[in-house]
Amino acid sequence: MVSPAKKLSSRILSLLLSGVVAAALVGAATAGRIALSPHIGDLSPFMLYIAAVLIAGLVRGAFCGALVMLGGGIAGFVLFLAPYGLTHKGSILSLMLFWGVATPVLATANELRVQLSDAMARLTAALDRKGQNKIIS
Repeated sequence: MVSPAKKLSSRILSLLLSGVVAAALVGAATAGRIALSPHIGDLSPFMLYIAAVLIAGLVRGAFCGALVMLGGGIAGFVLFLAPYGLTHKGSILSLMLFWGVATPVLATANELRVQLSDAMARLTAALDRKGQNKIIS
């Protein structure tokens, strides 16, 4: 039996790990977008953040993906849509569209993660049963 204190510390560590992964993904997406700025200018400020949301949802789940959505939205808005504190026309709408598109991407990634986890558990159980049959025979 696992003690409640151990469960709580495990949950806290998991949340911290999700935060670290989210920060790393937002940082990588931001660095990539900054590197592309000379080539694409102000176009598509959130394109790499969508990929980061997808990766976060697949690797760590919905909480990590939500952190990437929040962090990517803020970083993309501040760095690319409102540089020097001045917003461009349509920048708020662009941020809302990012969050609107990223939400189903995250939901799909998280559902795929859950389905893959369940499939792997069933496969492992089937292989364990098959292995036990060989040992008995």
